[in-house]
Amino acid sequence: MDFFDAQDRARKSTGKLLALYAVAVVLIILSVYVVALLILGYLGGSGIGTPWQPGLFLFVSALVLLLIISGTIIRVAQLRKGGSAVAEMLGGRKAEPSTTDFGESQLINVVEEMAIASGMPVPDIYILDNETNINAFAAGFTTDDAAIGVTRGAIDQLSRDELQGVIAHEFSHIFNGDMRLNIRLIGILNGILLLHIMGMIVMRGTLFSGGARVSSSENRNKDGGQGAIAILLLGLSLVVIGYIGMLFGRMIQAAVSRQREYLADAAAVQYTRNPDGIAGALEKIGRTTDGGKIEDGHSMEFSHMFFANSFHTALDKLFATHPPLKKRISAIRPGNDPESIRKKKRIDQRLEADRLQQQTKGSADRSGSPAGALADTLPITEMLMASIGTMESGGVNEASKLISSIPDELMKAAREPMGAEAVIYSLLLVNRERSDAELHDWAQQIIHPELIDEVSKLLPQIHQGKREWSLPLAVIAMPALRNMSESQYRQFRKSMKEIIHHDDEVTLFEFAIEKLVEHRLDSHFKKDSTQKIHHHHLKSLKKEVTVVLSALANISEENPDDAWQKGVATMKKAAPENIRRMSPDEYTIDDLDSALDEMNLSANPVKRYLIRSMIYCALSDDKLSIEELELLRAMSEAIGCPIPLHVVPRS
Repeated sequence: MDFFDAQDRARKSTGKLLALYAVAVVLIILSVYVVALLILGYLGGSGIGTPWQPGLFLFVSALVLLLIISGTIIRVAQLRKGGSAVAEMLGGRKAEPSTTDFGESQLINVVEEMAIASGMPVPDIYILDNETNINAFAAGFTTDDAAIGVTRGAIDQLSRDELQGVIAHEFSHIFNGDMRLNIRLIGILNGILLLHIMGMIVMRGTLFSGGARVSSSENRNKDGGQGAIAILLLGLSLVVIGYIGMLFGRMIQAAVSRQREYLADAAAVQYTRNPDGIAGALEKIGRTTDGGKIEDGHSMEFSHMFFANSFHTALDKLFATHPPLKKRISAIRPGNDPESIRKKKRIDQRLEADRLQQQTKGSADRSGSPAGALADTLPITEMLMASIGTMESGGVNEASKLISSIPDELMKAAREPMGAEAVIYSLLLVNRERSDAELHDWAQQIIHPELIDEVSKLLPQIHQGKREWSLPLAVIAMPALRNMSESQYRQFRKSMKEIIHHDDEVTLFEFAIEKLVEHRLDSHFKKDSTQKIHHHHLKSLKKEVTVVLSALANISEENPDDAWQKGVATMKKAAPENIRRMSPDEYTIDDLDSALDEMNLSANPVKRYLIRSMIYCALSDDKLSIEELELLRAMSEAIGCPIPLHVVPRS
């Protein structure tokens, strides 16, 4: 299953969840309606009377829907900031990149390795300092607002390999679109819980108000006493119905979560090539009395987000959001019993089928292309295509080697707000044509005075360093840049543009950095980051496809026409009609920028065609120059299809 399939499957799962939610709401409405009939019959003294009363049913339906939908909307709105909101509700503290704590530094390194290996944004990292048991979670609406939270117990008790296995498990949830579904689950449960809370409020209000006093007075009025009792019964009914609804919601929560945990465990093994890492973490959780228990009061509400069960009840078989630890361990590292071996084989087969699905699609695409046109490039292109939004086996180790090769001073700067800004400016200045390690007067006029010394210090190191450090350094700088204020960010973007356009020529590297910042930071600082899908087929993107493929084909070192043809061939009948390769003087960098912005408004099936076409075009000669790689990364970033950053140019 590729990145696009994972996102689409998550949307389908959301549809199933909403269907179950609708069933729960209908049952709640019917239950409240029956209670209302009984209470009205009691007040009237003549029994239920007519069972079907449309007016009463509409009133009850409207009231229940108002309560449940309000509760859902309120909770989802509270979490609108994404993963950071969840982490803060659980008492999380944002990890400090400059920390001297060995465990926290190790955690930051592991998360950055995963991000580089997958091409995903580096998520915000939170430490749950008050939680001494081993646990972790990933939360957010999208990959751009994701956060990973780790308990103090996990940091202190897990080895690096075990911590890596846990973080890989959480990244699997990010890849598969589970986070948005998890937040919707929280909203649904809160909506049903609000009914229970309203019942409690009604009961308390009746007991401690005039209704109770009237019922106990010697001059008690019969109708007043009946009314108070009726209100009490209504409140009690809402409490009971709301509680039963909560149990039903918990069953939905558990059903949605359990199977995903097996797949996330197996994916973590696949990413890290180390079953002992995640299995060791699970074993350590199993050896403690409290397991992965979270003490915070939100532990039940957020239980389905955690790496392990965050709380336990007597009804764990029904409501546990995670499979038993022993079963998870045996699925990762099976014993000799046949059932364990069969279970692991089934999970491995599922993962292998998902991994090969993209290659199967690639082979199908070849059937309509010129004979042999794509045969030479299929292995490389399909490997790159399959790596989008996931991690190749061994990719984490490659990313670790890449990060460890970057000097500590550069890494430290990229993790701090002012240092991160200086890193971006330095990268832009160093990767210009005819650049040197000196900070020239014109650049000093653009850069904020407080950053001039820092940029002057970083420039020589980046100038003497390796070119493949550049984009990973920029990616690592993104979380620190998110800590800027809106006014600081506006000034940062203004300074970036002035540096990029100083010589009236935008290089491919400058374009790649600008698209990276735009895609990963603009949405963070915008109040409304929602996007609507405008394109469901390639026909409406004729101009955009022409510009983008022409730009990629024209930097081919071998044969631009051949690169163009191979890019178009992958789209088969879906390709826009009568398109031709444009020469470099027929479009500008602004045209390319606008084309990518429009492509980003496409549905996933369209994006799959687009990114495949780009990859085949760039790798038409079985080579990937640094220019092709940077442009390909910029394009993939712009349309939300991350390519791993540890991929190196081929020549």
